[in-house]
Amino acid sequence: MGISSHNRSGHHDRQLDPKGRFSLLVDWRPPIGESVYFIKVEVEGIPALRVFTQTAFDRKLGDIESASEASPAQRDRARGILFGSAIESKVNDQGKLTIPKALAESHGLSLPGALRLVGRGELFEIFTPENGDAIQILEESTRKNDPVISAMLGF
Repeated sequence: MGISSHNRSGHHDRQLDPKGRFSLLVDWRPPIGESVYFIKVEVEGIPALRVFTQTAFDRKLGDIESASEASPAQRDRARGILFGSAIESKVNDQGKLTIPKALAESHGLSLPGALRLVGRGELFEIFTPENGDAIQILEESTRKNDPVISAMLGF
């Protein structure tokens, strides 16, 4: 399995420095020179920054292109919304990723301050520590209370 197809997993606490940089786990880093894309989302109603690797971003574009139920105009609009929502960045030579200050602050992150990373396979999400705790509790509740999800997971 190549590094660009690494699956990012788990919950990890990190620290933002005053410039909005944090050290990305070695296994989570994209190949050197490859972009990542920040997109503001809500997960179970909780604000998050979703970080797409280039592979995940390209897959999302492919999903838009192959959406047979969508008209060409809708696909163009969806592509435009995706690009308009994304903020491109790269991991620096020291393995640090920078969240632009305005994006970090609009997401409730403090510079300097703590953040929580949650692995989601080819992508990951960034939460405030409090929201990271809340999403973990919500997902545990879903796992326990939704018999279909519980059966799929097997734990």
